[in-house]
Amino acid sequence: MGSDGAGTGFSANPEKLGDAGDRLITAGTDVGGVKAILDKLNMSDPEVLGEYAGEAAKAFWQAWQDELQVNVDALADLGGKVHTTVANYSATDHGVQQQYQQGA
Repeated sequence: MGSDGAGTGFSANPEKLGDAGDRLITAGTDVGGVKAILDKLNMSDPEVLGEYAGEAAKAFWQAWQDELQVNVDALADLGGKVHTTVANYSATDHGVQQQYQQGA
């Protein structure tokens, strides 16, 4: 960075980042709960869609459930990565503070 001050004053609030990670994990849990409820509906049952739609409906329903699981996993993974970022930021911030204190 040049002497124009660009990039100065950057900071992150680990508590707020941690809260954001928690919200991502909660969202994944919520989507997982919806997935579980939808799974109980048995929408591919011939009584629901008729006997001729059964196999196509079953394939569609399974693909949709699989996609919901991908979203559940992704939200949990993102939340975990945010928590890792918080830990890394805190460790780095602590290390920099110690360096400044030793140099003072």
